[in-house]
Amino acid sequence: LIRKMFVAGVGVSLLVACSKESMNKEMKIQDVNAYTVEIQNLTVDDFVGRWNMYSMTSIGEGNSVDFDQDGNFTYDLLEETDCFDPMYFLFDKEGNVTTEQARLFFNGTTGKFSCQTTGNYVATYQISGNYLTVTFTVDGVQYTETKTVSRYSENGIDYLKVTLTEAETNSAVYVANDPGNTVASDIKQIDMIYQKVQ
Repeated sequence: LIRKMFVAGVGVSLLVACSKESMNKEMKIQDVNAYTVEIQNLTVDDFVGRWNMYSMTSIGEGNSVDFDQDGNFTYDLLEETDCFDPMYFLFDKEGNVTTEQARLFFNGTTGKFSCQTTGNYVATYQISGNYLTVTFTVDGVQYTETKTVSRYSENGIDYLKVTLTEAETNSAVYVANDPGNTVASDIKQIDMIYQKVQ
């Protein structure tokens, strides 16, 4: 489980409240998602600091969710649950990274989602171009995983974007005990954006 969560760790809202703050955040998410870079030569200096969860979006037509079961389906996973809000990465110059991860648990009896697991984990990392390689140990076994990442700047604020593939979203990374017929089952891709705060 920890391995799957760490592999995944490293938004466009359709049905959100119409407050000015919500609309401003939605516009920022759209701007960041629209901005793509084919090749980036990233270095450790591009990562050093703390990155907090900013947006988590289900990508693909028809893949909206209603985790809170209020009748409103949205692509913005952070609108549906506060489970993922505490997630962050803290990279240092020596190649160490600390992260907090979380996931939802689906209760087959009640049909409801709850925030089941949160935890802090420490690992080492390396950067090469657009590739972030993380090495960590679980139950005495060492794992090394590599993810493609992108770094963006909008209005003086830095963002780190990670995309989860369909295979990763189907591996109980962020939704556990899914029997295959819940609102989470059809998620094909998740775009996660972290905002640098220090």
